[in-house]
Amino acid sequence: MQQVNQPTLLQRAPQILTRTIHHLLTEDPVFIPHVKLLTPQPANQRRLFLNQAITRHWSVFFQLMPKTTEGYPINTYGQVKSLDDHRFLIRNHKTTYVVDFNQIRYIANL
Repeated sequence: MQQVNQPTLLQRAPQILTRTIHHLLTEDPVFIPHVKLLTPQPANQRRLFLNQAITRHWSVFFQLMPKTTEGYPINTYGQVKSLDDHRFLIRNHKTTYVVDFNQIRYIANL
């Protein structure tokens, strides 16, 4: 009877690692955020609430839509300041966003 030498796991480890790393580096990463889309508010409601949040310095919740189709919706909160008629600065202790009015999908008081 002839004995067949099977490579051990330790002997195959470099090949397995090389294949795994190659697969990880050549595949495009897929990131699908789990953000529940809220019902968009009418523009006049968003405008009125934004004006109140700015004048009263409220901390508010926002759902922001990206400018491109490659982006994804973002839920954030913070204080809002007006930069001009259509652009706003949303700031909290971790992040800062500069958005235009059309990117604001939903706004609510905390």
